[in-house]
Amino acid sequence: MAGLQYGIIGCGMMGQEHLRNIALLQDASVVAIYEPDAGMRALSAEAVPTAKMVASIEELLAVEAVNCLLIASPNYLHLEQLEKIAAIRPLPVLVEKPLFTDPADAPRLAALRAAYLAPIWVAMEYRYMPPVARMIEQADEATGGIRMLTIREHRFPFLEKVGDWNRFNRNTGGTLVEKCCHFFDLMRHIMKSDPVRIMASGGQSVNHVDEVYDGNRSDIWDNAYVIVDFASGARAMLELCMFAE
Repeated sequence: MAGLQYGIIGCGMMGQEHLRNIALLQDASVVAIYEPDAGMRALSAEAVPTAKMVASIEELLAVEAVNCLLIASPNYLHLEQLEKIAAIRPLPVLVEKPLFTDPADAPRLAALRAAYLAPIWVAMEYRYMPPVARMIEQADEATGGIRMLTIREHRFPFLEKVGDWNRFNRNTGGTLVEKCCHFFDLMRHIMKSDPVRIMASGGQSVNHVDEVYDGNRSDIWDNAYVIVDFASGARAMLELCMFAE
């Protein structure tokens, strides 16, 4: 049995982390990599010398040894790349969050979900972190049932990525999608219920305010409050500050 033989689509900062993690797994290897950026491609080749470097998704899918995929490309490319994979060779795929960045693309995602013949897993890993998993395991017994949940993240600004694509809402889906989808996933997982009302306020107050790329000023938010009411009657709150390292 060959085990998991990954084809990687996008091998920038997050892709490099995936390479290191896959190297720790038994019966798993990276056999093909598609990375357009020359610098990141060189780092990938250094990290996995046995992997075949390819020039397109089509070429990657033509590598017969590939039996599963990992997408770690910029957010705005995910849906288009999944559609291309579905049309050529729909393999099991792990895709970095989010699946799409524009609400208008929801029908495309629904069509993809209905037609795709293999599993698609979105990388929502916070629920599997040992301290978080342990807390969730004990939460109901300790509280008698959670009715209110607060998640607070005070952290450093967004990191630099290839081409600075993550400085713009149009590329990321916005901070509450790009960064905070992990916390909304945790809320649903912990509450065992779905949201029915959401109220949020956020903005760009400190970070990246003077950064201009190709004549466009960065517009990515660096702080927000979000309140979520759930069908069960419980509620949760997120406090995000990205200038509090």
